[in-house]
Amino acid sequence: MRIFRYVLAATALWTLMGAVPGYLDPATSFQRFSGAPAESPIVLELYRGAWGQTLLFAIGYAVASFDPRRHLLVVVLGAVGKSLYAARILVGFSGNPPNSLALTAALGDLVFVALIAASIMATRPARGRLLEPSPS
Repeated sequence: MRIFRYVLAATALWTLMGAVPGYLDPATSFQRFSGAPAESPIVLELYRGAWGQTLLFAIGYAVASFDPRRHLLVVVLGAVGKSLYAARILVGFSGNPPNSLALTAALGDLVFVALIAASIMATRPARGRLLEPSPS
């Protein structure tokens, strides 16, 4: 269980590394990830909102690191989000291949998804124990 906590703490830090700059300066972040400036202020606000959501997941990973089993749903939803984000990045933007920053972000997210999945599998209860009555 301890390793799961460390994985979640590391995931929170990794996620914060992208969320904070993306939220605070969405125009620069957008250009660094996509290779082009944003087309409109609305795009930038939507982009900031996406990074705001990412920031909330970073906080969720940090909170979950204290009790991973209790917050397993947040962890699983975050891992699904990381998987979808990585898939989108790997497809590229507007038909262009991802740049090195975007590729690093996508591959890093996939590494953390794999670590989270391995941690969940390693800490799940044995199959027969699910049906045993809990001690009173």
